[in-house]
Amino acid sequence: MEEKGNKVKEIKDAKESMLLQLEQMRQSGVALFVDGRAALPNEAVSKAVRENSPYMADYVMSASGTIEQVRFDRVTRW
Repeated sequence: MEEKGNKVKEIKDAKESMLLQLEQMRQSGVALFVDGRAALPNEAVSKAVRENSPYMADYVMSASGTIEQVRFDRVTRW
């Protein structure tokens, strides 16, 4: 039972950390997308930070080498 509690805490901590990072990125002008649609940080976090999450983040860089988009897309099996 303690192991399950630890897992829940790890996921909660990961969500909080990722939410903070994505909010900061968005404030810096980075666009966020989930499944091809513009999204707020909390939507991206709710999809991407789960046990066995089927989502992957792709970072789209500008010509100058800065991140301009973070795209979370569902990963499907072939």
